[in-house]
Amino acid sequence: METRNNLAKLLSAGIMLTALSPVVFGAVHSHAGPDSVAKFHPLCLDVLKQWQEDGGAVDMQSCAQQYQSSEVLETAEGAYYAQRPKGQPGYMAYKPIGSLDDSMELLLVYDKRSQNPITSIYFIGKIPGAEMTRDFLTTIEEGGDRCLGGVSDARLLSSSLLEVDVNATVHQMLTFMDDSASSNTSTVSFKPKNYQAYACAGTITKNYDLLTNKMHYSKVSFTRDESRKVIDKSAVCYDQYVAENLPENKVLDMTEYAQFLVDYKKSCGAVK
Repeated sequence: METRNNLAKLLSAGIMLTALSPVVFGAVHSHAGPDSVAKFHPLCLDVLKQWQEDGGAVDMQSCAQQYQSSEVLETAEGAYYAQRPKGQPGYMAYKPIGSLDDSMELLLVYDKRSQNPITSIYFIGKIPGAEMTRDFLTTIEEGGDRCLGGVSDARLLSSSLLEVDVNATVHQMLTFMDDSASSNTSTVSFKPKNYQAYACAGTITKNYDLLTNKMHYSKVSFTRDESRKVIDKSAVCYDQYVAENLPENKVLDMTEYAQFLVDYKKSCGAVK
């Protein structure tokens, strides 16, 4: 993915490129949690991304003044939310993830326009000497839509390791290791019958090494319960098998997941 390549280059080089001047990372990288991320007006993140091609920086404090009529609310999940201005459908929201070397901030961003909310993780750079000025760098997991690859949560575990939980449909829960277009967890091009938001069957956890540009899967969490509507006949056996054969917490590491697939196919047949 091009955005991942760009980010890896920025980090491995030890330099963050900004619109004004470079920030040189120290020999020992550092990281901090969500509380280290500055508070922005969510609608300004839209402005910031639009400036990407120009390579310009945005004064987020000045931008917030322009959107002061759009109230910012904090959700129960710790996200900051604002409706788009009158006449523009949808909203922008973000949940702080953490920061790297006090120079780069990571945000889980929700972008809803006329269609469904799209999620992505923004990497934004802090401009030296300008407390609230930011530069858009890149994104990962961009384009996830609700159950179809939408990001559920993300955690910065170290100065180089980002853990991301991605929502998945039944089909993706059974096929994401196939690396096919129909099981890709970062595209909205494939829409299976159980695409609706209430059809989420679980989350797939990815671990990104931000320095080496490597990604690996670490666990699979099954969130199916009795309230999930069955709108695809192929999910009937899946629902029953998960309920009867998985442990109560329904979280499997990748070795356990591999065995789950073997046993599932014996019980329910090949995945279609």
